[in-house]
Amino acid sequence: MYQKSDIQILIATMNRTNFDFLRTMFVFSDFSNFNLLVINQTTPDKLLQSDFENVEVINSFEKGLSKSRNLALKMATKKIIVLTDDDVVFQLGFEDFILNAFNSNIKHDGFRFQYENENGIFPKKYPKRFLQKLSHFEILNSSSVELVFKTESIKTKDLIFDENFGLGSTFYMGEEAVFVSDAIRKGLNIGFMPQTILLHADLSTGEKTSSSELYFVQSAVFYRIFGKMYLFWVALKLFFDLKQNKIKITQVYYLLTQALKGKKAYVNATKL
Repeated sequence: MYQKSDIQILIATMNRTNFDFLRTMFVFSDFSNFNLLVINQTTPDKLLQSDFENVEVINSFEKGLSKSRNLALKMATKKIIVLTDDDVVFQLGFEDFILNAFNSNIKHDGFRFQYENENGIFPKKYPKRFLQKLSHFEILNSSSVELVFKTESIKTKDLIFDENFGLGSTFYMGEEAVFVSDAIRKGLNIGFMPQTILLHADLSTGEKTSSSELYFVQSAVFYRIFGKMYLFWVALKLFFDLKQNKIKITQVYYLLTQALKGKKAYVNATKL
């Protein structure tokens, strides 16, 4: 049976010199009561140091969210890892949801949970019930802050984030969908738990991005995950965006050309 001491929270942050951000993240409990691994991407003149036994800090001079995640995965030491950012607020008792999920579903390697915004509203549509496995739509809809894994499962399969994706890279979103897809392709069993573990106030990268940029980047994500079937997913996105009035019919041709450019850019970026 997993216990609270088996959980390690992997936090990606930048340019921190004190722990004020942790006090904001853990308003319902003292942050030093949890095992934390903080990856602080920074410069030599802005270092973060820890005097807390349970809080490990690694100051990294690399840039890029996926690089931060990969360093955290490499250095993780506890049995269960929670991926997160520095702008979330963990809910009271969130660790009980995580422990119960793994202790009640011993064959699962990981879970996707859910989060709410500062008004207590879901920012995306979640399934209403527990899912044994994630559909393609659930994979594409995943956010890093929802993901929890068994550390051994990740390390045994040599899973890492594709550093072509994520903030700080050419394709600045979609890294979590690629990671989850890779995990499932390598045989990991990942389910969905309809339980809220945190609050996340900020808009996602996709919601801050123009339609043309979104199609450029997401086409690369679709190609990375689905290969030659990527155009089907581009077409499906166009259909739903039209149906939901996110785009106009007059934009379709232009957005399709942007999608083709995104796929080509990814292929060129990954040529040996």
